[in-house]
Amino acid sequence: MGLTSKQSVIGMKSVFLETLRPATMSSQTNQRDSFTLLKKLDFIKTKKQWLVLISIIFISIVFLYPYLINWKEDFRTSLSPIEVLQQKIKNSFNLSSSQLRNTSDAPAGSRWRRVSWEEAVKAFSYQTSHACNNTCDRSDNASDCFSFTSEDWSRRLVSGDFTVRPFLKDGMYIYEFEKEYLSYPPLEDMKQLPDLKLSKITVFGMSNNTVRCGTGDVINGRVDLVDSYGHPRHRGGDEVRLWLVSKSEKQFRATGHVADLNNGSYLITGHCLWPGNIQINVAVVYPREYIRATLHQAQLSVTRYIYGNFINNSTQETTICWSLPNVIGRSCVCNLTRLSGQSFYCGKPINTRLTCNDFSATSVGPMIQPKNVTLQERDLIQKIPTRHILERTIPHSINVTSEEKGQPPKLKPCSLTPFNVTWNLTSPGGFWEPNMKWTSLHCERPEMSSTWAMSCLKNTTVMIFGDSNALRIFDVLNQMTNCTGVSYTLWPKAGTCSNNDSGITLSFTPHELPKYQHPYWTPKLDYKAVAEQIYVTPSVGKYIIIVHYYLHATPSHLSVVHSRIKSLSESIRHLARRNPDVLFAFRGPHVTSFDWDINHTTGGDSLGKFFLQLIQETFQDLRDKIVYLDGWGMALAIENAYLHPTDRVPQEMARTLLSFRCNETGYVPRLH
Repeated sequence: MGLTSKQSVIGMKSVFLETLRPATMSSQTNQRDSFTLLKKLDFIKTKKQWLVLISIIFISIVFLYPYLINWKEDFRTSLSPIEVLQQKIKNSFNLSSSQLRNTSDAPAGSRWRRVSWEEAVKAFSYQTSHACNNTCDRSDNASDCFSFTSEDWSRRLVSGDFTVRPFLKDGMYIYEFEKEYLSYPPLEDMKQLPDLKLSKITVFGMSNNTVRCGTGDVINGRVDLVDSYGHPRHRGGDEVRLWLVSKSEKQFRATGHVADLNNGSYLITGHCLWPGNIQINVAVVYPREYIRATLHQAQLSVTRYIYGNFINNSTQETTICWSLPNVIGRSCVCNLTRLSGQSFYCGKPINTRLTCNDFSATSVGPMIQPKNVTLQERDLIQKIPTRHILERTIPHSINVTSEEKGQPPKLKPCSLTPFNVTWNLTSPGGFWEPNMKWTSLHCERPEMSSTWAMSCLKNTTVMIFGDSNALRIFDVLNQMTNCTGVSYTLWPKAGTCSNNDSGITLSFTPHELPKYQHPYWTPKLDYKAVAEQIYVTPSVGKYIIIVHYYLHATPSHLSVVHSRIKSLSESIRHLARRNPDVLFAFRGPHVTSFDWDINHTTGGDSLGKFFLQLIQETFQDLRDKIVYLDGWGMALAIENAYLHPTDRVPQEMARTLLSFRCNETGYVPRLH
């Protein structure tokens, strides 16, 4: 028997009320209060009115869901004083596994959203606006109104008494590799990490653990990673490195290539470049769990900050500064990008007698502990960099025996060799001989001497931009050319020297802020951006321009240094069209670890492979105009662990660079 209209309406109302009843409501009191409230809907009398109401609610939920998610994020930054205290207590401990799953970069069921670097920065437009006024009642600025000096900030940073302001919200990413790694869950079980003793190396074609090859031959193999449970690792993403060393007392050294099969196995390729017995070294430098934690810290901007000092007469105040606008410790931020043309921000002073224009000096802050990590991730972050790379190798008993196979083919002079050969990083660009002399596999280089260097650089201006590792190339050329005029240590200042008899001028200029300089105040350095200085280089005259970004730039999110090398590429493209007598060089990153052992995720080479990828992509169409100086291969072959590799690295880089410009007798113009 059919229902009457009134019965139909009553039935729909019952279903509607039952649907809206909270799933967790169990007490009769809560049920009674909920239904009392909902009975106020008695003004809805007809079935049609109920259908309209239900449709409106359904459409509203679907439409407003993304905004509700964003509102939830914004709500976190406006908590009550009690909630602020609770938040501070929670942040003083490691998050539990369940909390980490709820606050990770990709919570279960969330939708990933790719954003550009410009979009991510724009999200902080209010904090950097003139309309923003500092407040002291927000969760991300707890106690900030009581920190005015570098000593105040250092105590807070070292103790962890601060709340991060993420650069990217949950589920956001700029690069595909971020999405890939952040999709992995946080590390909770150390036994799931690669077990070096259980993992295995296989070299194709070996017999009784012996491989025979001739000089110049290629050897291939596979690495299979196994965890401490004895289970194969079924995913890739681990940082696996290969290098070869002669077993004799006089050691030759070269790097190899590793290809990730994305299933827990890795293809390895090495070259037999000298006769004798060769040791194959395969190191699992960083498991993917470590790289995930590193990328997570980068998105949160848990890093080694620098301090900015604001002074106006006798009034001064110190705030935290960084290359991104999500600066901690102040609700408002000074956008100081205008200083160099590249992104740089400092917390806005609370004292109203100080403005953003009163920024006057910088100093380096302390290394800080990682944030929002599991106990296992914290242990991994702090222990891995204290182990030398040889302690991270997979043990094996494979022996490679290489036999002399005639003389290698004679190489063309570098001065007649295209620059793009230097960008091939899948094959070794050279190898170290026992006397720490670099033998190039790209081209023939003249012997380095002061006479040759001055002949090559006659009537030439050399402009070098970067950090202390770029300055070391300046020092090599300075010594070779008898350049005079610099009577002080350049870093972090700029300087110029000259040899008037030969018409040689050498200049060094630090790259843009942030720079880790000194624990004491360094006056504001008003150097323009590297790209801007290159852009205005004259159209006439001989120039060599060398640029290096690395250890001062990569502690920030990689999008920062990426934006800077993109600006650099545009300036190089512009200048190359105007002046054919300019030789460009980019000094690449190198392997390093020990100097960042408190929290290696704030620097070092843990994200080096991604930076290399960005460099390759950015200069893709300029490889015939830029010499790439491969610090990675040189440093890995000698198992470097320090911020500054041996002096032989900058010396050999300088020799390689000049060889692409000059033969034994002097300058060789390039045909364009």
